[in-house]
Amino acid sequence: MGISSVKKIYLASPRGFCAGVKRAVKILDSVLKKYPTPIYVNHQIVHNRHIIDAFKKKGAVFVDDINQIPNGLAVVFSAHGSSPKTYQKAKRKKLIIYDATCPLVAKVHQEAKRYAFEGFLILYIGHKNHPEVEGVLNEVPAQSIILIQSADEAEKIKEFKQKKIVLLTQTTLSFNDTEKIIEILKKKFPNLIFPPRSDICFSTQNRQMAVKELAKKTPVILVVGSRESSNSNRLKEVAEKNGAKAYLINDKNEINIDWFKNIKVIGITAGASTPENIIKDVINSIKTKETIIEELKVVEEKITFPLPNNFK
Repeated sequence: MGISSVKKIYLASPRGFCAGVKRAVKILDSVLKKYPTPIYVNHQIVHNRHIIDAFKKKGAVFVDDINQIPNGLAVVFSAHGSSPKTYQKAKRKKLIIYDATCPLVAKVHQEAKRYAFEGFLILYIGHKNHPEVEGVLNEVPAQSIILIQSADEAEKIKEFKQKKIVLLTQTTLSFNDTEKIIEILKKKFPNLIFPPRSDICFSTQNRQMAVKELAKKTPVILVVGSRESSNSNRLKEVAEKNGAKAYLINDKNEINIDWFKNIKVIGITAGASTPENIIKDVINSIKTKETIIEELKVVEEKITFPLPNNFK
């Protein structure tokens, strides 16, 4: 059928699966083939409802507590990272661990441990209760790290005499999320240092850059992704901050035809854990035979991440 008012669709590139998600999905797929089901997964492997439902049908069971898993079985740890306590519990239960933690998340875990060991106070920008954030917070003693969720919280932090202070961030944030907070912290703590590379992951950055370009071309942008997905929510926010009306949809069933009234050109992007077939379904439900579809390529992603050592 399509939506007759829409004459052109711009597709952001890159969009959809990032290297970390591809790796996590491949790990769980491989473990499901290697062992009898059910296969247990600590937390959602990635934040996308369609992926979770598909894996459930294959025999994956997603749990929020390692104690829910019978002793001696295989377990896959999610892409968001897990706390040291979770690894310790898994080892006590003699679970066979397959770690799907994104290497970029693992990098922040290592940074947190190193800086805490070296006597730094860590200021950590992130969203409370997100699995990635919980994992990092539990890597170091509570007195070594302060979670900051907003500019208001940054303003309220009391100045202290600690000379060694470092800033780390959740990988799926946007630059808009962190820019004002960093500005405040720099003024408060002139001795604040940063790791050699930004903690915000390159895939997150690339998708946000593409959305900014998309917002220059179209007044309406669809972001295909789950509401639980931090990076999908950030894409919606970036689109809106750059002047477009943005809608976060899980799939084609959430499209509202009223969004496109008198709209001739739209943009489509997708979160880093959104499968390509879901994106295609959204495109196909909007386009007609006359619709022009143009790829808006901002950057090409060629990076891949190797599988864990116990796959070799």
